[in-house]
Amino acid sequence: MCADAFASRCFLTMRLLDERAKALIAAYNANPRCANRYNPAAEKIYRERLRIGDPLLPEFEPCIVYGLKRFDMGRVMGPDFSVRLRRSLQDVRTLPFVTTFRASCLSSVDLSFHGSEIMRAYQCLAPEGILHPKKQCHVAATKILHWLFPGLFLMMDSKVAQTFRSVFGVAYVKSTRPGYSAERYLQCLQLAQADIRLFGAARFEMLEANTPEARIFDKIAWASSAPS
Repeated sequence: MCADAFASRCFLTMRLLDERAKALIAAYNANPRCANRYNPAAEKIYRERLRIGDPLLPEFEPCIVYGLKRFDMGRVMGPDFSVRLRRSLQDVRTLPFVTTFRASCLSSVDLSFHGSEIMRAYQCLAPEGILHPKKQCHVAATKILHWLFPGLFLMMDSKVAQTFRSVFGVAYVKSTRPGYSAERYLQCLQLAQADIRLFGAARFEMLEANTPEARIFDKIAWASSAPS
């Protein structure tokens, strides 16, 4: 189903973006952990991405490692995860379509056309034995994809998953392990895209100028979740 049809069928009542959006971004930015840790790290990574030019170059890998650590993934992924990350990123680089994501934005990308490709990129990172020798790393996978292509990929965690469950009805469960999968991640991208289009892409971008689209939506979804 194309994204426009998905929007027309599913978004008559299922909406996250409304007049509260700017206040929710402000609430995210005022959260001490977000203000002191997440936002400065994200802004540094975006600057380095622009400086390096091509996020698929090996020179960008230290930025991804830094972002994972600052976004609380280092301890979860265990020691020496940077070595495993290097191997998994090489697999991502070999995907024939991945370069087309460099300039993609969530509001405009054709998710019907690229859906299977997005799931392939996700599967290069998330399964057990790739980023962690014994655990699946779905949250880390989405953060890596976001650092590579921040206009397109959402960063999922339990708080963002909770919002997608409660607002959009995505079949996540209320748990520290919500039931992540490549298929549900793609569904979340579709839902976010349709919501942005109904809200108005230009209006959405102006909620926080110079912030990648997927990051704006992440902030709103994160701040919309119930306190953990």
